[in-house]
Amino acid sequence: MNKGLLFFLPILFLVSSRLASPALAQEVHFHSPPASEMPQGISVEKQTFSLKNLRNPFTRAAKSPEKALQEGATVYFKHCVFCHGDLLDGSGVFGDRFFPKPASFIHEGSFINKPEGYGFWRVLKGGKGLPKPYSPWNSAMPAWEGQLTVDEVWKVLLFIQTTARERLADKANTPSEPSEDLGKKIYQDKCVHCHGATGEGDGVITPFSSPRPRDLSKGHIKLRTTPFGKVPTDDDLFLAITHGMKGTTMPPWGHLSETERWGLVAYIKTLSPKFEKFEKKNKSHTIITVPEPPPLTLESIARGKDLFIKNCSGCHGVKGRNDGVSTRKIVNIPTDALWPRNLSKPWTFRRGVSRKQIYLTLRTGLSGTAMPRFSERVFNDAKVWDIVHYVQTLSLSQKPEVSRQIRIRRTDGTLPENPEDPVWKTVPSYFFPVGGQIMYSEKSFFPTTDNVYLKALHNGDEIAFLVEWDDPKMDPFLSNLIPVKESPPPPLPPELQVDEGEPQVESHPKPQKFSDSVALQFPAAEEQNGDLPNFLNGDADHPVNLWKWDSYPFAATELNARGLQNWNEQDKPSQNLKFKASYEYGRYSVVFVRKLKTPDTRQDVQFASGAKVPVAVNVWNGSEGETGTRKAVSSWFEALLE
Repeated sequence: MNKGLLFFLPILFLVSSRLASPALAQEVHFHSPPASEMPQGISVEKQTFSLKNLRNPFTRAAKSPEKALQEGATVYFKHCVFCHGDLLDGSGVFGDRFFPKPASFIHEGSFINKPEGYGFWRVLKGGKGLPKPYSPWNSAMPAWEGQLTVDEVWKVLLFIQTTARERLADKANTPSEPSEDLGKKIYQDKCVHCHGATGEGDGVITPFSSPRPRDLSKGHIKLRTTPFGKVPTDDDLFLAITHGMKGTTMPPWGHLSETERWGLVAYIKTLSPKFEKFEKKNKSHTIITVPEPPPLTLESIARGKDLFIKNCSGCHGVKGRNDGVSTRKIVNIPTDALWPRNLSKPWTFRRGVSRKQIYLTLRTGLSGTAMPRFSERVFNDAKVWDIVHYVQTLSLSQKPEVSRQIRIRRTDGTLPENPEDPVWKTVPSYFFPVGGQIMYSEKSFFPTTDNVYLKALHNGDEIAFLVEWDDPKMDPFLSNLIPVKESPPPPLPPELQVDEGEPQVESHPKPQKFSDSVALQFPAAEEQNGDLPNFLNGDADHPVNLWKWDSYPFAATELNARGLQNWNEQDKPSQNLKFKASYEYGRYSVVFVRKLKTPDTRQDVQFASGAKVPVAVNVWNGSEGETGTRKAVSSWFEALLE
């Protein structure tokens, strides 16, 4: 590669993975306690259950066992699928956001092969009800007592046990030939909960899913080899079923046999009249082929940048962080009009990150979205490859690794208080995955924020944290207070222009309804040598200390919390935070600075050189209605001060 290309590539975050600690190791999945650790009994809403001989009343129900099974599926897809996944293997949309990762039920050691009272106990009491050796405060598994009825718990357990055992069973009786009947049977068993009985994308999961499940009755899918607006090929459908849609509730169904997947293809085509019309007219597919990519050169990247700014930044923004001005007109989450792809996060690309995959996305467009096709009549191959080459400079080369321990360097002199201070470029950056707070009401099923970057320094007297996260829509109030950089409007087609006539600039923009906010969370001083508080803002017996920044009224505040809904602002004498914030092309940056030690040794976290302090993050995107318990949250990480 031309050495000069390095100047065009983004400055990569220095993501550290040097401190792998057994205390906060990268758990593959949660390891549940053995049945011998199950308590003798539990109390649920003033009713006591003896667990040893407890039986699921719906397992051998004389009346309508199928009805109980379907009702259990409804409970699962409303409440459990986002972590445990459609495949019950712990790979839901938020499956990689929390530590330990959600339990997989697809193995012989899962609760399906333990006494029935075991699953009943685990669902109702959640992570908080675990025996001490199993890190009760680390699990994201909520206690469903008070949220689900006893009958709903038994029904969802029936669904999980039945489905998991089917996955583990021998498939010797699978038909050798695909058919519509086989596909219909599989669809009704596996697909109906999301796509609905008639394929219209109106399954039980739809109100809680973004993007919504595909409306198969329209005959379109996003990832195809056919032109925009044309029906996909059978191979396109087969690959969509096999590989799923990364970052959505659509999982890969590659564990199904080829016969079963081809049967699904045959049945799915019956859900839309477009396939029948296509075949009746004896039409043939036009396949978009991908030529071999040309060499990557500085000149190609420069041309690609010019093409990107003119044709793509209106939606994707100057830095590719989906903050373009046209999003103000086209994005509406309640109607499933989604934010454009954040091009700085290639691991979220639905089709993939290779040059050929990006080329195919540009040529085909994404049906059902605002992403158009790049027609050969307007963009020849050379232009498309130029855009591909520039897009690849906007992103990290790969998804950053997650280190559960972060090292806070010691430095001499004054700490950098401005997010734009060049000193921060020399500090390692740590990648914090965050997921929606879906454990307790009110919930955030599809938060905009999926990760935060954290940097930190101390000088023996003060400590400074730099928190950065992407948010495509800035709180307009900030432009009254600080210099901000928003993606400017490129030459846009009329249908995507936001303003009519001469642009009107509001002299004093008002704040949005809910603030954009971020909070660093630590155990309160009284808890630093005791049990680790629950990552969801502690509880009555295990308080946390939060440093919270709000875009309005543009302030940083110290608070204490004893649970999601029990927050208290500290008195003015205890408010010791300094802060500075910036917003640049779809990214917030906030610096918090505070003394290592404070006089309030009960409520405030206390830092010391050589000490370890747990830290977690909460993020709110106010423009999408996130406030209070509707937010994105991280698990605990561990900070070590040098």
